[in-house]
Amino acid sequence: MEPIAVTVRGQGRWVLIHRCLKCGRLRLNRTAGDDNVLLLVRLAALPLTMPPFPLQRPQDD
Repeated sequence: MEPIAVTVRGQGRWVLIHRCLKCGRLRLNRTAGDDNVLLLVRLAALPLTMPPFPLQRPQDD
């Protein structure tokens, strides 16, 4: 299983989304008190580093 994303569920609880490396199945797992907060924030910010569209304005020729 590899962590691929973080989501927030009721009462602001963070949940990790894991994907199975063999079959691709997704699983939700609650975060624990001893989880590395910096790694959780990095995982949560990952979509901001790879937007599905270009951020620059098209250049005029």
